[in-house]
Formats: sequence, C-alpha cells, structure tokens
Amino acid sequence: MTKIPPNQEKSHKITRASLADGAVARMAAERDGDKTIVVSDDDLIKSRQQFIPDNYDCDDIWVFGYGSLIFNPVMEHSKRLFARVYGHHRRFCLWTQIGRGSPDFPGLVLALDRGGSCPGVAFKLPCDIAIAELDLLWKREMITLAYRPRWLKLHTEDGIKHGIGFVVDPDRPVFAPRMTFDETAHVIANAEGFLGPCHDYLFNTLHGLHELGISDPTMEKLAAKVEHKLASPDHIR
Repeated sequence: MTKIPPNQEKSHKITRASLADGAVARMAAERDGDKTIVVSDDDLIKSRQQFIPDNYDCDDIWVFGYGSLIFNPVMEHSKRLFARVYGHHRRFCLWTQIGRGSPDFPGLVLALDRGGSCPGVAFKLPCDIAIAELDLLWKREMITLAYRPRWLKLHTEDGIKHGIGFVVDPDRPVFAPRMTFDETAHVIANAEGFLGPCHDYLFNTLHGLHELGISDPTMEKLAAKVEHKLASPDHIR
C-alpha cells in the first residue's frame, strides 16, 4: 500500500465559516481575476433551487462524497455510510486555476466521470437544516458551475439511497480530457493553489479512503507515481 505523507498543507482550508462568509469565493476571485467566473451567492441559491426547491421534502437527502468531502466534509450530517455508485468513476478530470492550481500552472481535482463505478461515502443531511447545508455545499462545489449536480443511486449496506453527486460537465472549458498517467501525475506533483498543493488533495483523499477501508487501485497507483516525482532530484519545487 502506498505510504501517505502527513498533511503538509500550509495554506487555507475550507471551513464552514470560510464558505458562509464568502472568504473562499473572494480568494478564488483574487487568485484568478477575470479568468474564472465566480458565481454570486444569489446565483448559487438559484442553481440550488432549480435542483432542489426550498419546499422539497427533505426527510431523506443524502450527499455522495468521493473526493475532498471524504476527508473534509464540512457539512452537518446525521449519518454516514459506505456507498458505491455505478455508471460513474472518480477521475482527476477538472482543471482548477484557484484552489489547487494557479493561472500559470493549473491543477487537477476529482469529479465523477462517465463509466465504471465509484466507492465513496454517503452523508445523510438532518431534515431541519438540509436546505441550509445544501446552500453551503453549493458555495463549495458550484462556485464556478463546473459540475452538474445529479441524483444518483447510492448502494449502501442499508439499501439504495438517492443522493446528490457532482458530475463533471464535459461542455465546460475546465473539463480535462484523458491524459497519460505520467501527465496527470506531473500536474498533481507540481500544481498549487490557495488551498495548498494539488498532491495534498490526492494524498488526503486516499488517506480518507484508507481510513474507511476503501480500496482504489487507480488512486494508489497515481499516488505512488506522484510520490516518485516529488522525490526526484528534478522536481521543480
């Protein structure tokens, strides 16, 4: 099993407070200027309302975590279950010039892409605060509208749950088509944004999967490749 380095992030971390007060959105706008459209709070609420209206019956709302939500969920949740979705897989397929990259050296973050399956975590939102928690989630995941929120079937030990997952939008300019394994590892090893190095995002996600007893051979192989690049004397940082 790949040895996961300790968390070395020295930059900002997403918290409930930094999402609620708009600090993450401000940092994103300052980092990338006019090159990235940071959606306003009003437009984020409209986006959420189009997907889930304010009067939605929220007795059984689940959210699927497959990346940073695993190691830093932020959301208040009343239950957490291992879950697997079919028809989508976890892939570094979204370019970022802000949180884990820069305009000069964009990074990559995870999204759900078509095909295969993906093990992860299902979070149940408490009914009385579900809508407020979703608005907070939208500030985190939909800040540039790079994802498409979708209802997914979450296969859990408690049966199938219907949960929200964030799927990559291939029509957006930030969609990253498939690259060679080495190209992907090179980006992850070298990119850095205001949330910290891109490789921390990979290592932290994999560490979160390990803690849950979830195996992802592709992520393991990628982490080993990134570790090798970081240890190379030719590493640029």
